Amino acid sequence: MKIYPYLRLLWIALAGSALLNLTALSDFMPLLLVANVLNLACFGLIAYVLYRLSDESVLFSRAFPARLFAVALIGLALVCTRFAPENQMLLNFLSLLSLAGSVASLLSDYYMYWGLDERVISCGYAFPARRIRWCLYAPLLGAFIASFLLLAGMLAICVLIQLVCQFVPVVLIWQYMKAVREREENPLTF
Repeated sequence: MKIYPYLRLLWIALAGSALLNLTALSDFMPLLLVANVLNLACFGLIAYVLYRLSDESVLFSRAFPARLFAVALIGLALVCTRFAPENQMLLNFLSLLSLAGSVASLLSDYYMYWGLDERVISCGYAFPARRIRWCLYAPLLGAFIASFLLLAGMLAICVLIQLVCQFVPVVLIWQYMKAVREREENPLTF
């Protein structure tokens, strides 16, 4: 099965999500709400890609339900937040829902990027093995560094570091896509 068309959709979803996260620099709540809904749609598109790729690898088949669970939890938290924004106990529960959705998303990313890495050698892509894993490592490192900067009160720098680290997967998936397209268009060349 040719996976390039699905990688293109994945790249669109990741690029859209990274661009939507630029709204974190704003304090305008309606803009943030729209950005969160569109970001959830990007997560849904990634779930669709994983559904289509789930027959290609055991790792992809594990990534799909984790991503679907993440979309459901984050979507539920986002919808419920609009109904009772003043109820502190409900907001704490919704924060836990969002956290669980983020953990499920992280697990899905792990399976997805390791599944893509698994294909590098087996399909003979002109892409370095294990480089695609940085799509998971870079945002995690960015979040870790940003958490310390947040404690120091450097909010703007914190957001910028996270945004830069979220563009790393966009660049790496673009490079991976080029290698996949080259292999799928010329399967007999090495």
